[in-house]
Amino acid sequence: MNKDELGESAKNIEGSSGDTSLPLVLKKLLLSRDETLQVASAHCITAVLVHSPAKHAPAFIHADIPEFLFEHLSSSSEMLVWSSYNCLTLLAEEPLFFSKCHTVYGIEAVVRSLQGSLEMNNTELHKQGLLLFTEILTRQPEEIKLFTNSAMCRDAGRALQEAVSSPVLEVAAEAVKATSAFLRKDHQSAPPVQYGELQSLLEAMLNRCAEFSQTLLNRRPLGHASSRNSEKAILQRGKFLLSTLEGFRSACRLAIEFQSEPSAQENPFTAPSAKKEDTLEAFSEFLLSACDSLCIPMVMRHLEQTTHPALMEVFLSILHSLFVIVPHMKEKFSKKLAASSFIRLTLELKARFCSGLSHSALNQVCSNFLYYMCLNLLSAPEKTGPPSEEELSAVSELLQHGLPQISSRSPESLAFLSDRQYMEGAARQRQYCILLLFYLAYIHEDRFVSEAELFEAVQSFLLSLQDQGERPPLVVFKASIYLLAICQDKDNTLHEQLHSSLISIS
Repeated sequence: MNKDELGESAKNIEGSSGDTSLPLVLKKLLLSRDETLQVASAHCITAVLVHSPAKHAPAFIHADIPEFLFEHLSSSSEMLVWSSYNCLTLLAEEPLFFSKCHTVYGIEAVVRSLQGSLEMNNTELHKQGLLLFTEILTRQPEEIKLFTNSAMCRDAGRALQEAVSSPVLEVAAEAVKATSAFLRKDHQSAPPVQYGELQSLLEAMLNRCAEFSQTLLNRRPLGHASSRNSEKAILQRGKFLLSTLEGFRSACRLAIEFQSEPSAQENPFTAPSAKKEDTLEAFSEFLLSACDSLCIPMVMRHLEQTTHPALMEVFLSILHSLFVIVPHMKEKFSKKLAASSFIRLTLELKARFCSGLSHSALNQVCSNFLYYMCLNLLSAPEKTGPPSEEELSAVSELLQHGLPQISSRSPESLAFLSDRQYMEGAARQRQYCILLLFYLAYIHEDRFVSEAELFEAVQSFLLSLQDQGERPPLVVFKASIYLLAICQDKDNTLHEQLHSSLISIS
């Protein structure tokens, strides 16, 4: 049956929508032993659904068409399996498809079909099967459990692991999207949670992304003709990296959600004497390690060529979530990030993309990341004693209010810090935040402004406080003294006027 005939059939069917026998006729064709009729029936259903999905999908679902399409996924005919995938993907757009629990009974057939199809040399079949799997994983209602036992969940994860490792980029990309949808709490909550399997899946996904990124980096453009191809390759790599990060973020969200589930902490069937590898704690530490060794290097290499706000939003939200996922490592992780210029990086992102009301979501993610990293760094200082709870509470409040308001480049921030005009409360809080950010960056050897300019800015800031008779939070004052001292070592000057102002402020 060609496309013209299918389109004409769809129009005729729509014209006689009151005729309820159509689903039954097509159902009989699906049940026939003739493969040609089965494929033609699936094509006809597809044509009808494409033409008017909302109008006809419920009738096909009520006729239990999905049940027989799921059965055909075990066929040895690639054409019949592909046609069934296509049909089921369209039916999955209808909520009734899920409320009648077709996916619960059909998910095993989907997983087994995927496992079988990945052994075939048919890229289109792989892509269509993964597209169906992604739709089911994404649209399945949380209250209706899709995987009723851990064995089926394990098999699904292994099928995805094989798919993300595919040498065909389009297949791997679709598998990464499916992985992101698969890492949902309600999909993984059938006890025991198999953290080892999830770790293997994530490792395969990250390694595939790293391999793809490296392959493109090794291809050097030659001449003007290759310049356009190079730009296309960078765009393609960024898209794949973004999907990979979204999958990794789903894993981080899963780890956070399981923290409040006592039954999800570890595999209850593990022998007490066995090494505790299949636990939430081990999985959480894997996430931190994988981010450090794979995610961060991949993103930093990509940043050398281009910056995409959506990608950075996902990336920074991952870093933020890791403070919660591995709380006993948050200070150490924050110090490593600060020493790797992440304060500067985040401020540059805010300055470039978040001025005014643009990219408000990115601004919020940047501010949240800086807020928690700054608190972690201030809680475990390198050069001074730790602040009291009262001091930390005061700093927490000013960072929370001040950080979202900062979207200026370093020269502008220095000029604002140097401003001797009368400062209102909100503006003064911004100055406090800017000074603390410079302080924390300098402590961790990220000196992205010159000592002379910073010295003058801090001096003007302190004199402004004196002019207005204000006393800054003690943490801010200590940070000011530290910056003056470190800048003096480089500049070797300290004015008498500054010395007297420090005495009066203290």
